[in-house]
Amino acid sequence: MVKKRGVNQRTGKPFIEWCAENGKRGERLANEFREELPTELTKGSNYKAKWKCLTCKHVWRAKVNNRTRSHKPGGCPKCAKRAPASKTNNFIVWCEKNGELGKKLSREYVDKDKPPTELTFASHYKAKWKCSNVECKHVWRAQVCHRTNSDRPSGCPKCANQLPLSKTNNFLEWCEKNGELGKKLSREYVDKDRPPTAVTKGADYKALWKCGRCSHEWRARMAHRTTSDKPTGCPGCHPKGPKKRQRVD
Repeated sequence: MVKKRGVNQRTGKPFIEWCAENGKRGERLANEFREELPTELTKGSNYKAKWKCLTCKHVWRAKVNNRTRSHKPGGCPKCAKRAPASKTNNFIVWCEKNGELGKKLSREYVDKDKPPTELTFASHYKAKWKCSNVECKHVWRAQVCHRTNSDRPSGCPKCANQLPLSKTNNFLEWCEKNGELGKKLSREYVDKDRPPTAVTKGADYKALWKCGRCSHEWRARMAHRTTSDKPTGCPGCHPKGPKKRQRVD
């Protein structure tokens, strides 16, 4: 048998025994536990076990002692994002706990329609923000969860578009990081006057594009094709205005 890291750490009662003595909470943890040998773990183990939420069926890993501790025990991260706003769970409280990013977002939140204490950090509400850069002060709307995202939090779109062209900031680099949309735009970009490495994704430059579906060629601004809200497509595939009805004799 291969030993799991942290399995033999003896700090407290065996996990199963602890569950049996802790009522509904213990019963829940025992049912959410998804490892083969719970009898080899103690309730204070540092081992990152696998769990499956009884409510939303989300599967994740967390240390056993994080789930059994008496002060702020860990729960399902997916359910936590859906938790309603409260005095202890709201955007302002999140900002206070998240260092420089939290301070920045707290300053930039300027939405008067909905106070920040009525929202959680994972809310899909499109709040109003004002860039804290003194040379910008751009106002825009963005979902709260996009700005608090731990991987790639979104920032001021105007500042992003004004970043100077470089080896790490150009249209081709943007395409490689933006999944299917990036692949599609990279294939459709056929402008010979300006290479894709010589223009940014937020540029006002009207580049030449060729539809991968109908081979129609047209010019459109870079910023219009890469926008996250409603990127423009091929006018040949989607002509503007109502279609003309064919006359039936």
